[in-house]
Amino acid sequence: MNGFVLRNNICQWLALLMLVSAKKLDLPGSCQSGQYYEASALACVSCPANASMVTSFDGFGCSCAELSVPSGNNRCRPCNTTEVVSADGSTCIPRRCQNVSGRIACRKCPADFVTVTQNIDGSPLKEMQCVKCARGYKAENNVCTRCEACTCNKNQIIVRGICIPKNYVNARPKYEEGNLHPLALLDVVKHEYLCMQNNGRSCHTLANECVRNFYSTDPAGPCRLWIQSNLATPKVLPRLTVESTLEDKNPGEIVLARKTDYLLVAAAVYMSNGEVKFLKDITQNKSPCRLPIEIRIGRDFTHDCPVNTSKLGDELNATISSYLYADGNLVQIPVYPMKSNGYSVQKGTWLSSKFKRYFIIDNYLSTTVNITKTVYLRTLLIRIRIERDKSNPSSLRADVSVEASYASKSPLSDSVTMTLKVVHVMPEAGVHRGLEIWGGVLGSLLTLYAMVQWRGVVRRGGLYIAVVPLVAGAIADTLYFAAWFSTLHALAAEAGTLGLTLPLSLREERIIKAFIYSAVSLKMLKVAWINFNQCRCDMFFLDWSEYNAPFKGSYEKSNKWRATSLAREWSAVQTMRRVPLGFTATLALLILHIMSPWQSYLPQSQGYRWALATIAWWSSYGALLLTRWVSDRLRGPPTDVLPKICANVGYSLLVFEEDCYAHYVHGRNDDSKDLRSMAGPLATCRVACAPQLRIVYKQLSLSIPGLGETDTRQALLSRFLAAFFERALDGLSWVASERTVLERLLNVELTTREAGNTSTLLYDPDDNTPSCFAVTWWGEEWSLSTFDAMLFSCVLVATDDVLLAVLVTLIAWQLAMQLRGWFGDRNQKEKTEIELN
Repeated sequence: MNGFVLRNNICQWLALLMLVSAKKLDLPGSCQSGQYYEASALACVSCPANASMVTSFDGFGCSCAELSVPSGNNRCRPCNTTEVVSADGSTCIPRRCQNVSGRIACRKCPADFVTVTQNIDGSPLKEMQCVKCARGYKAENNVCTRCEACTCNKNQIIVRGICIPKNYVNARPKYEEGNLHPLALLDVVKHEYLCMQNNGRSCHTLANECVRNFYSTDPAGPCRLWIQSNLATPKVLPRLTVESTLEDKNPGEIVLARKTDYLLVAAAVYMSNGEVKFLKDITQNKSPCRLPIEIRIGRDFTHDCPVNTSKLGDELNATISSYLYADGNLVQIPVYPMKSNGYSVQKGTWLSSKFKRYFIIDNYLSTTVNITKTVYLRTLLIRIRIERDKSNPSSLRADVSVEASYASKSPLSDSVTMTLKVVHVMPEAGVHRGLEIWGGVLGSLLTLYAMVQWRGVVRRGGLYIAVVPLVAGAIADTLYFAAWFSTLHALAAEAGTLGLTLPLSLREERIIKAFIYSAVSLKMLKVAWINFNQCRCDMFFLDWSEYNAPFKGSYEKSNKWRATSLAREWSAVQTMRRVPLGFTATLALLILHIMSPWQSYLPQSQGYRWALATIAWWSSYGALLLTRWVSDRLRGPPTDVLPKICANVGYSLLVFEEDCYAHYVHGRNDDSKDLRSMAGPLATCRVACAPQLRIVYKQLSLSIPGLGETDTRQALLSRFLAAFFERALDGLSWVASERTVLERLLNVELTTREAGNTSTLLYDPDDNTPSCFAVTWWGEEWSLSTFDAMLFSCVLVATDDVLLAVLVTLIAWQLAMQLRGWFGDRNQKEKTEIELN
């Protein structure tokens, strides 16, 4: 019989489908919004327009829209905003409303009340009423239903739908912390009682509530079962603290296997229903700010993630515990929560200050205003402390901890930023010990050399205060090279001893920076003193036109162009360097680019990067300096042009470095065989002058009346010195390397050989730099090159940008060169009255 009925129905549907296909009629369920299916016409028909009617639930008719009541045949009318639909849906019932500042505010029933719109006989009320459900009932879908706790005994009390003994509630301490809303506190009492009855789900819910309240120490708070030792501990109560044991004295610490580069931080998510999700697959991580995460040892990083809190519904009642996952073993990572007010969670009555869990977000009712506030995880800081194993020097120990910092969300926006930050605390790499050794050795040697330099400066008539820049330069070199050598030694030791090269510790990084900054500051004092002395030295162009045959009789006719030519050449060589800084910087960048693949394997340490960049800098400088030396050997040094210029213009150059110490370049060009000319090594020499000579030309350099000359004092002094070198040095044997000059200087007769009363010529061999370049940048190459390297290092450790460091160094070099040239020309104009511009 059933098979016959089934076949009959199938035949009817097939006939209907054939009819629909033939006539292109509509099928049930194919009607659009606002239409219903008319079975008699086999078509979709629209509901009456402007009648507050919509398609019925079954789709075969029209019914009144929501908040509408029937009004006549096939028509409905909507209720006003101040009315509600009666329970039987036949009429609109007014409700109590009032006008507040032009806006209509209507009464709403509380949560434990139901809406009543009809009398007992079914007649409508004149106004909607709110009726509280009777004792033992609760409001659900606007209907009073019998509650679960209706069978409570007399010695019990209803708390959030369950029966709890009165003596249990009365025995609980008074809650005084004031952070929980009264309804939330009732939930805590409810789950606390059920947890005491070994209800596992309630225990997990209570644990999550304790974590979201920052491990409250109030004896009546959500953490009561953990902090009060006089209470019986339920068997299913989860542990919330990490405690040390005899087997595990340092929780969160593991021994790193050799050549272990990465750590995997996994997470266990505890839901309020008791479900636990363990996450260790980083490929399934939806956000870089969430666990699990893989961390390369030694690499610090920070991830900022914008998050919409309205989409974090799954994390509202969940808590998270972090673990180290290594070789299939789980190691609990302690958590240190930080409240939104910036204070850390105190241990108080907890057994340990190391907690297990943290939460992502929590919405709670305010106890002061009727609003919901939100606290979210602002920063999750994973701190990894690496220590050397005392029992095994070739192995390492990693101590991992998590710091969870929270913040309050603004009610104006649902978008917040969460941050995941990884910070390493590294062990000492031996930089301190290296600084002690290298600093002691280099400091002693360089300071001793600085004192020897100062003794020579004083003997040459210099100032006693010169000891300050000289010692400052020695200390700067000590700090710089001690830091560099110590860092290189630490890098070599780390790479050779352990299978993993660790970065420098934060303390060592700071000490290296302090040494570099101090070295630059002290070296700047030395460089400033050098430039100050070079820009204040006395210089003279000795005119040989009265003695040189080609220029005799033309002293007053063509004197200016020769002096100007020599002045221009001397101005050009004042800022000449053995190795131009531009070439050094370019070659250093090229070397660093070649070394970049190897640097990618080094740890993320600013000190190590600086040490390698310094190697590249000094390698480029050394290569260029060697190239310059070979070129000078083959082609001759560029300093040879100065004696040639002096000989061509018939001028000698005399530059006083100190009061009793001068540098001389001979320019006498005399073809007469009767007179002797200086050639070879003696074309350039150093002159140790008697104090009397210094006093005489100082007197002549001032405006002293009564000299009886019409020439300027610079021209007069130049002629005097030319006469001195012509007469006083005449007849000496130039074969010897040192000769004493005793001659009458004006009204001064030098008849003794006592120290300080003699003038001496000391000439340089052929393979050395001419003496006069000691008062230019050419003679101070070491101080300037070390200053360039220190300035490059200073900018590099401050910005960690090689290109910026090179750019700043080049700009500083150009500025210094321009200033040095400007002050040198100014001094030259003042001393020789020759203006180049």
